[in-house]
Amino acid sequence: MHRRRVWQTCAAAAAMAGAGYTYDRTAQASAAWRTLRTFIDVLVICADYKVNFRASNDAPALDRVHERAAARLLRRCQENGGLYIKFGQSIAVQSALLPPVFRSQLQGLYDSAPSVELESLRPVVERSLGAPLDSVFAEFSPRAVASASVAQVHRARLLGDPEGCWVAVKVQKPEIKRQITWDLFTLRTCARLMERAFEIPLMWSVAEVEQRLREELDFLREAHNAERAHADLERLADGWLRASVYIPRVRWQATAREVLTTEWISGTSLVDPRRLLACGWRSKEVMQRVVSLFAFQVFVSGNVHGDPHPGNILVRPTPGSPHVPQVVLLDHGLYVRETREFRRQLAEFWRSAALADRKGMRRIAGAWGMPDAAAFAAMMTVRPADVMAQLGRRDPDGLPAEGGAYKGHMLVKQRAVAALRDARGLPPALVFVVRNANIVRALNQRLGIPVDRTRILGHYAARGLRHLLVSEAWDPASRYSADRGVSLTGGGWLAALGAVLSAEWRYATFRVAVGVAAVALALHSAWLRVVERFTGRKPPDVEAALDEAVRRAVEAKLGYSIDASLFSA
Repeated sequence: MHRRRVWQTCAAAAAMAGAGYTYDRTAQASAAWRTLRTFIDVLVICADYKVNFRASNDAPALDRVHERAAARLLRRCQENGGLYIKFGQSIAVQSALLPPVFRSQLQGLYDSAPSVELESLRPVVERSLGAPLDSVFAEFSPRAVASASVAQVHRARLLGDPEGCWVAVKVQKPEIKRQITWDLFTLRTCARLMERAFEIPLMWSVAEVEQRLREELDFLREAHNAERAHADLERLADGWLRASVYIPRVRWQATAREVLTTEWISGTSLVDPRRLLACGWRSKEVMQRVVSLFAFQVFVSGNVHGDPHPGNILVRPTPGSPHVPQVVLLDHGLYVRETREFRRQLAEFWRSAALADRKGMRRIAGAWGMPDAAAFAAMMTVRPADVMAQLGRRDPDGLPAEGGAYKGHMLVKQRAVAALRDARGLPPALVFVVRNANIVRALNQRLGIPVDRTRILGHYAARGLRHLLVSEAWDPASRYSADRGVSLTGGGWLAALGAVLSAEWRYATFRVAVGVAAVALALHSAWLRVVERFTGRKPPDVEAALDEAVRRAVEAKLGYSIDASLFSA
């Protein structure tokens, strides 16, 4: 009798488990099962570090712990797919704070994701647009032309379009909507577990990550971002930049929360620089446009694309001028809106750095909650004459000369924890601006460093600062301030005139400083070419050498490696 009850209980439990698994797989897109597997992997990773990451182990043994953890994390993200790819990419962006093996492993998350069959995608399109697919599109490619973690793109023609132009239709994958609640719960829980297990401050960033992920899943928001970016170029950019950059226009009649339809633009992606050159485009002309676009967004419009990796940038012939390249910016799901105050502070920081005004740099960095203005200047490739001296040097391996591999790892962890704690107080826009700058830096390096980014960024920083200060000067509530240019405390036309003169003086000195730096760099490059001609030895590229020196100096200050190549995926 007892044995029969045991068997009945086991059979009932198995039946319930099978029913639960079937329901989860069919109704929840395996969300609960994915969550369970994730918790198991996180617990295994924690246990591995607690048991095997000890001072008694040698360096290879410690490295193997990192390798196992990174491989398990990569496998879980790939097998779960969907938002887990985004989670892994978010970790990859911060992998400068992690052992190098995490960066190399997580690079795999930037590969194309598997696409979904059209029949599985059709209900998403029809539910979102409120009409059958065939009543909206005259033609719709059955196979996706591109596929990412949460969406895929199809080529189509709109029904009723007299010109029959091709459009790009971005459709959210069907399982994402059913998985998002479980996935975000898993993110919060795992972050809290890792924070307690390893005493690393992570929870402060979870809310920001959640918000950004939800924004990226709202294609109506992405459509409005694209339209605003286009309007900014039309309203604030000069004629050269307007002709040099294009934002595909949204087709609102076929756009909804889970479906985004835009113009179809044919062009060459920046993912493969060799293909770009094979198409006849000069890397210098392309990068002038790319750097100018993002400098314009950071310093002039204040509406900054949050993910300008090479796959989101195309190059095509300029309409009407087929031999002139035009940059096309795609994927507007992630944007950051800078406040006027932050944009003015950022431009003032660049001006102070260009003039080697350490007091001004420290004042602005202090307002951001950043203790080290010199390190930030170097990370942004703002190179005042004494930044390198302030940053100092380090041993080649970055670890203490004595104390062994374990002590070195613990030192890196302590510095990483300190960096994360410092980052909690930073303005959110600053984090995205630095990330944007690093992505563009890496792209310039991949194309052979054809342009001096510092000169271009300085030009737009000066222009943005002048625009802000002059507009504030003519505000009736503004008056001149020797320390801040203007302050909102009232005043008359004389105060306004003083503020305008101050703005023009700041603009002029800023432009002169940037110009002098550019001339000095050009003269140095010319001298190196002369040396090369007479000696036959090719000298290192000046910009590359400066970037490498900056990278090493920042690593010395922060205590961990900075690998710009991770941003170029």
